[in-house]
Amino acid sequence: MFPLALTMRNPSASGLVVPLQATTSFLRFCITFFTLLWSFQQLASFSARAQETNPQDLQALYDVMYSINYEWDWRTLYTDPCTGGPQGIVCEADSVTGVYYVTQMEFGIISSVDNIVPCSYNATIPPSIAMLRRLDSLFFYSCFVNQTLSIPNEITQLSPSLRLLSFSGNSALVGPIPAGVGNLAGLQRLVLSQNGLQGNIPEELSNLSSLLQLDLSGNKLTGSVPGSLSSLSKLVILDLRYNQLSGELPAALITRGFFSLQRMAMSFNQLQGNIPDAFTQLGLSSLTFLDLSFNNFSGVLPPSLGSSLTNLEDLFVSSNSGMQGLIPSSLGNLVNLVRLDLSSSNYSGAIPGSIFKNLVNLRYLGLSNNRLSGSIPPELGTDLPDLFTLDLENNVLSGAVPFAPSFLQRMGRNLMVSGNPGLCYTSVVEIKFPLQLAPCPANSSSSSVAPDSNNSAAAAPMSSRRSQTGISSRVFFVSILYWILELTLL
Repeated sequence: MFPLALTMRNPSASGLVVPLQATTSFLRFCITFFTLLWSFQQLASFSARAQETNPQDLQALYDVMYSINYEWDWRTLYTDPCTGGPQGIVCEADSVTGVYYVTQMEFGIISSVDNIVPCSYNATIPPSIAMLRRLDSLFFYSCFVNQTLSIPNEITQLSPSLRLLSFSGNSALVGPIPAGVGNLAGLQRLVLSQNGLQGNIPEELSNLSSLLQLDLSGNKLTGSVPGSLSSLSKLVILDLRYNQLSGELPAALITRGFFSLQRMAMSFNQLQGNIPDAFTQLGLSSLTFLDLSFNNFSGVLPPSLGSSLTNLEDLFVSSNSGMQGLIPSSLGNLVNLVRLDLSSSNYSGAIPGSIFKNLVNLRYLGLSNNRLSGSIPPELGTDLPDLFTLDLENNVLSGAVPFAPSFLQRMGRNLMVSGNPGLCYTSVVEIKFPLQLAPCPANSSSSSVAPDSNNSAAAAPMSSRRSQTGISSRVFFVSILYWILELTLL
């Protein structure tokens, strides 16, 4: 009637029968228990190892911290900076052994809220920094400002792990940029800005094929700009401003490479010669920012400058007194332009109003301190809906200011036209905004003032006394409204 249970007789206990099913369950429990116990032991062992820092890295880290600031007892404060150290010290555990290695170090002063390791007045960099073989990022912010120091060659031995190297705001960091920096094959960002570095830009920097940012601004670098830098095909930012670089701008920088470059800044140097007329080569096709101002460039503004840089948003070629010639009409092709500054560069001729019909994104236009002549194009007040600043001061422009009162209301003091003896204002313009100009002669036609959609009377002919009286009344009424509006906006 009932199934027979499979049993096993225990030979040591006469007559005792143990079910085989229970024995199997007991064995499984034992196997599971000992497996879990072994797993916990291994996890505990790994966790213990993970709390350890590689001895070589730990010693080198202490060396660096004591050299940067000897006033603090770092060994007492932090028994292991990798497991509980100050801000700016970052370590990572090896994926196999769990042992920590130093991967990032930041020293100095970034801001008042950043609590990274501060630098003492005689901070130095020890040779043992070269022992940090897995160091990924190294930053020194305003750290060396009293005792002079040069970039040690040991830093050039941190290859291939080092990706980010930054010395910023270190006025006492002097000497040349070590040629060995070109051996840091994995480097992606090299920022050596606002220091006291001297000498030439090393040609060896062109070996940094992974470089995305090269910032050498704010130093005392001399010599020419190496054309070999054009081999940095991945470069996105090139900043060489505020140095003493001289010589001509290499055409190779425009024609040979830099297909990823978005920002090129070379202002406040002593560069000279003509700006290469080679922008049609598509070498700078991704460029959005170009600053060549405050140099000694001469010749004409290259017509090709506006031919292919269709992504350009900022163009600064101001304060190059050796420049001459006309403003090229090809600049009208730079449809994404937001800021254009061609001031203080000896340009002459008329302002080509036709180039502005496509520059609908323009917000800043600087043409001051040139020799521009003729009348102000009305297009400046009608075709640039986002224009915020217009500087035409100190030229030889003439005729009536052609802007409608609504445009003057929008621009306010950001419209600068003084220093043009031939310019004058009409009564409509003067009522709206004083421009520090002489009034136009009584027989001057007001048709030169652009029509104002908000004041059709300003554009009506004044051929009879009756129409003159009517327009004057309406102008006075509109002026009162503008005056009331200004009071309400104060």
